[in-house]
Amino acid sequence: MFDVILARRNGTRLTAEEMATQLKHSGDFVLDVAHGAKRLRIKSPWTGQYAPVELYEPVLIAAQNGSLRWRGFERVGDQGLVQEWHARSG
Repeated sequence: MFDVILARRNGTRLTAEEMATQLKHSGDFVLDVAHGAKRLRIKSPWTGQYAPVELYEPVLIAAQNGSLRWRGFERVGDQGLVQEWHARSG
């Protein structure tokens, strides 16, 4: 299980202080296909519900000491914007 924090808002990277105040999404990663693209989601093992965040075309860009950093795209309206997730094993 992982605790995930979003590292961007509307495609713009957040500062460390802004990231510290972000809501954490906890759960297991689920990789599937939606709209013809790979999609990474977070599913709660307790409720079975998905977190309200999705990462399209995810790429693992860093992994060390139980921490992962994913980069991909999120849908904001009709746009696809760059998004990054910082995940720590919990």
